[in-house]
Amino acid sequence: MKIGVIGIGSIGGLIAGSIANNEEHQLILFTNSEIQKFELVTNGLTLNILEKNQKINIDPEQFRIYSKNEKIDSEWENSCDLILICTKSFSTLEAANISKKLISNNGFCISIQNGIGNENIISSVLGFESVLGGIITHGANKENSTTINWAGQGEIIIGKMPLTKIKNKTLDEVTKLLDDAGLNASNVQDIRSKLWTKLSINAAVNPLAAICGVKNGELLTPQLFNCASSVMFEVLNVARESGIDVPDNFEMVDLLTQILTSTKENKCSMLQDVMKGKRTEINSICGEVIKKAEQLGIPTPINSTLMAIISEISISHIND
Repeated sequence: MKIGVIGIGSIGGLIAGSIANNEEHQLILFTNSEIQKFELVTNGLTLNILEKNQKINIDPEQFRIYSKNEKIDSEWENSCDLILICTKSFSTLEAANISKKLISNNGFCISIQNGIGNENIISSVLGFESVLGGIITHGANKENSTTINWAGQGEIIIGKMPLTKIKNKTLDEVTKLLDDAGLNASNVQDIRSKLWTKLSINAAVNPLAAICGVKNGELLTPQLFNCASSVMFEVLNVARESGIDVPDNFEMVDLLTQILTSTKENKCSMLQDVMKGKRTEINSICGEVIKKAEQLGIPTPINSTLMAIISEISISHIND
């Protein structure tokens, strides 16, 4: 199978490295960074599995890598059976346009991104029939351009959007591909509940960890955990009022505890972005919740406060 991975950050690098390690598929990677491209071509890709104290080195011959402005070779044009978009949410449209050049007539695309609404953006370019949604709870952080630290085992779940026409057999085959790569994969018929569930976890973890400058596990302290839970409950309330079937609050508290425990050594993506003075995904996380809540007439004071703080921190860091 020909597979494209767009966005080689923490999650994109983890997925790409895991698939490449099987040596069963042809892999093409896309990065925004010319420096990262050069270093991956020179050094390959390394996965550090921290829980097992294990290092996996992926030879650069196991993949082809392009930077975003390069012309794609004819052998890759409209040839990919599967494309995984792992970019930041604010780069979704750009990634979708790259996908359009890669995807085959019978191929399909999976969004593995934070926030909600990414699938609709991708569908506006590729068509709704060939787009899947996905969530990932594996903890990962990028040590440098070529090294990904796998900080905590989680899972990856993929599933259909309402207008997706992909057959269940194909969905199962892709799930097996990802599971064989060691990513603990499963699938559902309707991914929207999982997307909102993950959104509530992201809203609970990312802004607080970024503001406090702490790893995920430190959010288990009582005061921070209470705050994180309150953020999560706001998101779940908006989901329910939108007609999305999400788990009850008690189940979600257990899930939040489990994720914080299993990724306790992980620095979440928003904390990494703030530390590096990069743009965050706060608009696609808390911002999307606030937007939907306003349409429904539901107050979301905690999400609004966290969004205001993160937005100000981001502006300050970028201006420094």
